[in-house]
Amino acid sequence: MRGSRGTKWIRRLAAAVAVLTAFVLGCPVAHGEEKPDVSKFPESSVLLSTGEAPRESLNGLEKNADERAYPASITKVLTALVALEKGDLEDLVTISAHVVDLSSANTKIGVKEGEVYSLEDMLYGTLLPSGCDAARAVAECVGGSEAGFAELMNQKAQELGMMDSHFMNASGLHDGEQYTTARDLALLGAAAAENEELCRMLQTREHTVTERTGGRSYSVRNINRLINDPRPGEYEKISALYSWCIGGKTGSTNAAGRTYMAMARCSGVTLICVLLGDRVSTAGTKGTAYDRIVANRFVEAKELFEYGYGFLFPEVSVETLIEKGLPNEFPILVEHGEEQVPVRAAIAPGDTAFSLYRPALEAVGKKGGVTYEVSPLEAAAPVYAGDAAGEVSFYFAKRLLFTVPLVFTDTLLPPATPSPAPVLEVQMRPYHMNAVTPAPVQTPEGSDPGPSPWWLAVPLAAVSGVFLLCLLRRRKARKKEA
Repeated sequence: MRGSRGTKWIRRLAAAVAVLTAFVLGCPVAHGEEKPDVSKFPESSVLLSTGEAPRESLNGLEKNADERAYPASITKVLTALVALEKGDLEDLVTISAHVVDLSSANTKIGVKEGEVYSLEDMLYGTLLPSGCDAARAVAECVGGSEAGFAELMNQKAQELGMMDSHFMNASGLHDGEQYTTARDLALLGAAAAENEELCRMLQTREHTVTERTGGRSYSVRNINRLINDPRPGEYEKISALYSWCIGGKTGSTNAAGRTYMAMARCSGVTLICVLLGDRVSTAGTKGTAYDRIVANRFVEAKELFEYGYGFLFPEVSVETLIEKGLPNEFPILVEHGEEQVPVRAAIAPGDTAFSLYRPALEAVGKKGGVTYEVSPLEAAAPVYAGDAAGEVSFYFAKRLLFTVPLVFTDTLLPPATPSPAPVLEVQMRPYHMNAVTPAPVQTPEGSDPGPSPWWLAVPLAAVSGVFLLCLLRRRKARKKEA
């Protein structure tokens, strides 16, 4: 028994260390290789995909992804996306009678007719507690009317490639002509994940809304349990906090059942989870048993994300991949005079780690498994070892895996330019008859002859001139005598 208790204690300690390490290093904890069985999920439609390829399921994690379903309040993500593109956060929204014309069963934040709010406050009211009144207010502000705004929503849906979707209102209240699919909502989730302002709002736990004329203020709270724990109550509620979640939206109507769409990001990889049509009855349940049913969608999303990052996208370093056979040196042609000379470039040293799709990881080092593309392929001399040489991108099944910088490993200077031929300066000197060339001065080997006696040239020239003049006069006198 003591040994068994000791083993359990060691296991618990190891688990705690693993969780702490993951927290410190910023890495998700791996939860084994067991693939979640989505066929047993209570939802009618399920899909886990990446933000890069939202239409493709990860490792077959999908169920009825193309089956038509009702989105319920997931609709509000599209409402916010359109409003952020078409409106201004400082725009003022006046609450109309239509905005507050809702049944007691609908989720509301409690705005009143005639009140004035900023568009930003109404977006928080739309996204965090899922206020239908706030969504209507956003629609009227941006689209002029909810019907006009629905046209903008459908235009945006078509732009995103959501060809099996149609929208009639901004809130997600049931309408037989408002429908979608899990695959289409993954496209919406991928677009939402790229909108920084929208993700900032979706990750906010609580926000204070302020009416602009009377100053009435109140708080709206995020009900997404991957972002925020539920309010404490008389019974224990399910916590599903997930640190890599960058946003999500719940939904629930009698026709749609319980719905949920969430996005997560870790080490540059974005995952999208869509769950539609959970109709498990809560009749006769209360307390924790009731909460377990309504919170199941959050638990399932977290399970899918943990499997995705923990197993399908393990975190690796470039150094590890090079050890597995990833190419790390590449030739780049460098212009060198009239020819092109190949110069080596290598992956820049560093300790960058990123998440890599497991099938791609297993294909590293195998023929045709992972391909690469170098950019640029050419350069011009001079290039120096250690200088930036461009980048190399690696692909698996035509999908980009990652891109890393390259540096030159060799130095190549421009070709040497031939020196011009020396120009010989010829100095013409007059020739004198009977001129005697002085013998070179002999100096002892290794001794310094001293400076050249240039000052002797002047008197020597004068003597030579007088001698030549006398000689000419003498010849002239002889001719006269003759």
